[in-house]
Amino acid sequence: MTLSEMLQSVPELSEKDAEVLLRAGSQMQYMADLSNTDIFLDCPIGDGKALVVAHAKPVSGTTAYERDVTGEIATAEKEPAVFNAIAEGVPICDIKAETQEGRPVRQNVCPVLSEDGRVIGVLIREKDISEELIREEKYEQLAKHFAQIDPQLRAEETSGRIELREVHHRVKNNLQLVASILNLQARASSDPEVRDILKENVGRVQSIASIHDILTHEAGDMRAVHTDVLLERLRINLTALTPAGRSIAIGIEGDDLELSPETASSVALVVTELVTNALRHGYPEKKSGKVTITVCQGAFIHTIIVSDDGCGFDPAKMQEDSLGLSIVRATVQDKLKGKLHIVSSPEGTKVSFDFKNE
Repeated sequence: MTLSEMLQSVPELSEKDAEVLLRAGSQMQYMADLSNTDIFLDCPIGDGKALVVAHAKPVSGTTAYERDVTGEIATAEKEPAVFNAIAEGVPICDIKAETQEGRPVRQNVCPVLSEDGRVIGVLIREKDISEELIREEKYEQLAKHFAQIDPQLRAEETSGRIELREVHHRVKNNLQLVASILNLQARASSDPEVRDILKENVGRVQSIASIHDILTHEAGDMRAVHTDVLLERLRINLTALTPAGRSIAIGIEGDDLELSPETASSVALVVTELVTNALRHGYPEKKSGKVTITVCQGAFIHTIIVSDDGCGFDPAKMQEDSLGLSIVRATVQDKLKGKLHIVSSPEGTKVSFDFKNE
């Protein structure tokens, strides 16, 4: 069946929706040949399922498929990136999936939006990772082997961790002192704008202090910070920034990642800025709402989404001199080496950023 015929079989699509998807589908073969990967166009059909309406294989490269899977069904269980992108309306990168033929692949997924902003389909790039998984298993076995052969080396490493833990403890205490001084200045100021600025800086300092607190008390090898622990610390700190008279919940969803301390610091700063912005500017009239932090784990690239159900804004008219936005952009681009995506409407805002865990 042609793409046009496949789209006619999806009752949820309007004529204009089909035109948008046809334009997207017309570029798929070029994308497949350029990237030497399989490219798909899927349409959501409800009940946690999506219909594969087009499949393009690279002409001269390798494909992960023995057959054309157009017309087959994708499920959330086997292709989580597809349904994360459908639900959130933002690109999702580098998530493991399983093909209709049972092969492990890595997916990058980009939503296709209708003229009124609905997700009507997703473009998917898939790469076979069978050989990568075999190599990873061999590396893990080698690492376990070498970890058992030198008890003296492990004893010296333990001593070094104790000293490093003490350093993190002192840094955390110093940062908390800075936060306390900023809080005192905020309370002493009679200017509401100055108080807000100082409180925002308190949040920034506390987000960094949280990293050192986790490394002091909870990180076993001092090399990894778990996002579920980090984001819960941030949630508690940020709840205090909820404007008076508002009831705005902060929720955490998705995967638990292990991040290096450096990456965790940058992630904490970006999440703090995005949540703070949502709390302060997203609910000028609404008395209640919810800000959600969603973590999507990838094989090499991870994605974090901060979404709210507030009033939204026009990203094209955002103030370039906004300090918070400047911090977010600089941190994502320079520190995390990732990309920032913003989708906003009167129903709310979703901001996603991705990063490679070094």
